[in-house]
Amino acid sequence: MVRFARNSLGVRFVVALALSALVWAGLTLDQNPNATVLFEDFLTVEAINLNEEQFVLVSPLPSVRVNVEGPRVTLQQLQSADFVVRVDLDGLGSGAHLVGVSVTVSDPSVEVVRVTPPNFTVDLDPFVERTMPITARVESAVATGFRADISTITAEPAFATVSGAASAVDLVASVEAALSLEGATRGVSVQALLTPVDRQDDEVTDVRVDPQTALVNVPVERITSRKRVPVVAQIEGSVAPSSTIAQISIVPTTVEIEGEPSVLERVDAIQTLPVDISGAESDIQREVSFDVPAGVVIRTEQGVPQVVVVIEPLEDTITVQAAVVLTNLGTGLQAIADQPFSQIVVSGPTKLLQELRGGDILAEVDLRNRSSGLHQIRSVPMITNQLADALRIVRIEPEIVDVRISVLETNVSTPAVTAIPGPGGAVPTPTATPTPVAG
Repeated sequence: MVRFARNSLGVRFVVALALSALVWAGLTLDQNPNATVLFEDFLTVEAINLNEEQFVLVSPLPSVRVNVEGPRVTLQQLQSADFVVRVDLDGLGSGAHLVGVSVTVSDPSVEVVRVTPPNFTVDLDPFVERTMPITARVESAVATGFRADISTITAEPAFATVSGAASAVDLVASVEAALSLEGATRGVSVQALLTPVDRQDDEVTDVRVDPQTALVNVPVERITSRKRVPVVAQIEGSVAPSSTIAQISIVPTTVEIEGEPSVLERVDAIQTLPVDISGAESDIQREVSFDVPAGVVIRTEQGVPQVVVVIEPLEDTITVQAAVVLTNLGTGLQAIADQPFSQIVVSGPTKLLQELRGGDILAEVDLRNRSSGLHQIRSVPMITNQLADALRIVRIEPEIVDVRISVLETNVSTPAVTAIPGPGGAVPTPTATPTPVAG
């Protein structure tokens, strides 16, 4: 071009053109001189060459600021989009790493002279995935008179995959689908957003959930009325003839029932299934189910009812004619009771009363320290066989016995006399022929 201009226009023109360019350049530099300034905006840093299949950045990268040099007018026109700010994570593994920041600018007349900060630490965590079941969280109630059966809520799909940094995924306790059942009167199916939450039910934000939504089905059933009624044990059969039912107890004693009002009005108690006590002589304990009327639902957390039937021996009362036995008569004395027999009323198990034999019950009169004369002494009934602990003395008639004591006189010296108990008195056993003394 210079050769063409020189040959066709002449040397003078070329020189004039060069001088004009120099003058223009000089004027331009005077009006738009170079400057060094701090770019006003913070610049976002981009991570490159991160192996996202194996590692995850634990925390966001910090922003940086730059000092740039160039023509003042150009610097005034710079925007954040004119800069590319990067950190290269190529080849880095799990843990903390110090990385340098690289900044380029799209305008070649501008030079980056300083980056603040020039480097910083990045934390890399292993990338993990975990499959978790989807649970439902009901945030509002159904219409009055209805109930959502939470135990039978289903989700499609039933599981979700939680992925991200290992430290964040470890915080996830469950994946929840939040549901609003406001005013529902029938089953609800809703496409719900899935939220990963920790043990405090706070959302964990640094993980990904796949899929992000699930179709949740909530059964809703009518509840028209509830009331609490007693539980009654249903007993069948009879205990043994010699036994009787002392007590019947049941746990639980009451239950809450649910159903239509017209049905519940007719239910005053809930019975158990029958408990057979035929021929029983000892306590019976059974676990039996409820006998549930049609249209009634039992709401209890106490499980299967337990029925206890306490069985005791059947008791009766009889009157026994018992011999009056005189005991502990002093030496040289003789005694006789005006009433040789007493009527003793005995109570106890019928079977044991039937086994009583003559002589098993006596009326004892203690003559200890009694002298001659007429004495009125309280008699003490005694049961002499092994049934004493099972029987009870109700009363004795007569309770006071008249006993006549006299001196046994002889013409000759006699040895000590031993009293022999017998009905109506104690007769000494003679060792010599005694001679009665008148009076």
